[in-house]
Amino acid sequence: MMTKRFCLLAIIALMTTVATMAQNAYCSEQVKLEDLAAYFDSTRNADPAIRLFYTNLVNNPTHSYRIEHLDLGFNGCTGRVDEKVVMADGTRRDNVFIFNDQGLLTQSTIQGSKGTKTEVNYTYSYDPVLGYTIKQSKSKNRTINYAPIYGEHGRRESIKGSNGNRQDYTFNDKGQLTKLIITPAKGDKRTLLYQDGYVVREETGGKAFRYHYDFDTATGKKFLISIDELKGSEVVHVRTFDYDIDTHGRYTRVNIALDGKHQMTVTRSYGH
Repeated sequence: MMTKRFCLLAIIALMTTVATMAQNAYCSEQVKLEDLAAYFDSTRNADPAIRLFYTNLVNNPTHSYRIEHLDLGFNGCTGRVDEKVVMADGTRRDNVFIFNDQGLLTQSTIQGSKGTKTEVNYTYSYDPVLGYTIKQSKSKNRTINYAPIYGEHGRRESIKGSNGNRQDYTFNDKGQLTKLIITPAKGDKRTLLYQDGYVVREETGGKAFRYHYDFDTATGKKFLISIDELKGSEVVHVRTFDYDIDTHGRYTRVNIALDGKHQMTVTRSYGH
């Protein structure tokens, strides 16, 4: 009897040690996004501590799984992204986005319609249990400090900006994001509904939009193909996205049209 009890205690101790080693490997300041993604791709029963760390990481508003430009996501990329936008009238804009190894945006440089460029730098705070959260965004003319609010499960449920902006997150029982409400200090509130990590519906300014995706079996990712603008249940406008992707599941070229009329072409190149 004592031998069985000793063996059971040894097994429990071993399992605890293995779990702790996994947490130390994945819940760290140096962990890479690709390592976390590989862990969840290969693990059915993910460690709750690692899942919390990952959830708080990717649900930062500046994470490459969440941030969108011209309605196009960055699909979990890291490193530098050079983006060139050519409008239907031939005018061109050049933008640059830089993501760190965790997939968090550290700098964006976006060119406006008049040729001026706005550079914004982002910094983050780190907690060994709760992980990363956005701390500050700083440009030439404005600095915004952010304060997170965590729920009882340790998930970040709100982010408040010193400029009056606020983001509120809703999760399902599995800890997956289902709703994001973005309330700016000025302007219209946006409500985004998510399914499997992707926006499926948006409500803003009295308008509603429905998102459609194409699933790529080679990369296991979804890619935006159209957005319907709705009036009640009727579709009144349709934006379409014709795209090319690379072997990592990243947009390299996208043609965007509204109601069949070409609007712009977006090309992206990726570096490290």
